[in-house]
Formats: sequence, structure tokens, C-alpha cells
Amino acid sequence: MQPPCEEQLRPHRRESFMPGTLHIFRLKAEPLQYQVNYNLGANSWVQVFDPEGLDEFLRHSSALPASEVDAMLDELRSLGRTTEADVDIPEMHLGEMGFAESPSDE
Repeated sequence: MQPPCEEQLRPHRRESFMPGTLHIFRLKAEPLQYQVNYNLGANSWVQVFDPEGLDEFLRHSSALPASEVDAMLDELRSLGRTTEADVDIPEMHLGEMGFAESPSDE
């Protein structure tokens, strides 16, 4: 077995992202709205979506497979909430996507 090369020993570069967790729940029934909380380490981000906006966000911005998005939307319709771990959304893009930073509990 060979020792690790120098590339493997370097710390992760800045462009590698830490995955976060999406928590989504039904906020209002009329008009139907969903609140999305994205937790990334000690930071939290929040945004409210209508059903079409949520579908677009999950399918185009969350980098989740279509089957997982479908399962999340089914869970939202039946239970009113869903959670997905290991979601890769770069923190530097959250503000551009309309998310607001939420105060942490610290």
C-alpha cells in the first residue's frame, strides 16, 4: 500500500462545500405556503415559498435527484413537513436565491 500523495493530504479547498439540512413545513393553508429552513453548520437560512416556487427550488436549486424531490413533495402533502440531510447548496448563493439568514440559538 502506498502512502497518500500530497494532493490527498491537503485540506479541502474553499470551493468544496459542507452539506446542510433542509427542513420544510406547511406554513399556511390559504394561500398555501411552505417555509424552508436550511441549516448549514451553525448558520440557518429561511425562505417562504408558494407550491410552484418550492417545486422549482427543489428541482433546480437543491441538486437533489428527482425521485427524492418527489418523495419530499409527497411527504409534505401528506404530513405537512419533511427533512432532507446532505443537501449541497453553497452558502454564498443562498442570499441570491432569496434566503434570509436566521438568528442562531447561540
